[in-house]
Amino acid sequence: MKLFAVALLSAFAIAAQAAPSAIAVTATQLPTGITFKGNFKQALRWTDAEGDNLVVVSTHSDDNSEYGYNDDLYAVRYTLAGGKAQLRWSLHDYVHDCGVDHQATFFRGAALQVTDLDGNGTAEVWMAYRLMCRGDISSDTMKVIAYQGAQKYAMRGETRDAGGQGGSYVFDTAFLEAPRPLREFGRKLWAAHVADAPDGE
Repeated sequence: MKLFAVALLSAFAIAAQAAPSAIAVTATQLPTGITFKGNFKQALRWTDAEGDNLVVVSTHSDDNSEYGYNDDLYAVRYTLAGGKAQLRWSLHDYVHDCGVDHQATFFRGAALQVTDLDGNGTAEVWMAYRLMCRGDISSDTMKVIAYQGAQKYAMRGETRDAGGQGGSYVFDTAFLEAPRPLREFGRKLWAAHVADAPDGE
């Protein structure tokens, strides 16, 4: 267990060294032209081969009284040039019409990370999150999503349940064909959060 913890810390230390200089941006500091849905969670701004970049993640929940609860999470990435913001990609995932325990939430500490693990000058943007709709202690849907430029990479699977079962994942085709450092970082990010308790527990 100690060796695993050391390996995990080493992987994130390497990622930190390979990260572009990303700075946190508050909701009141967002430049003109940046729009997003839901409630602001986090934003990062950095410069790479594609220019001046900004990504925002947000969430929204509401009670659809006829069918249950709706939970949505969002991410948008813009490039900024000449006083204008251009949308480069957007992400939307959700749990809808759920009548039991529910949430769509980014894992604490993993809503946003920016790296350049393959050293090609174009940053990777990482997000890890949970989708939950259940009335028992079973596993939830878990995803690790990365973008490099317009290319999306996805790991999809399940969290570990309260009894320690589950936790498996699969890489999509793009991830399988990605440089190995990206898959290695994805595995470490998954391992860091697969056993996290849902928010509020």
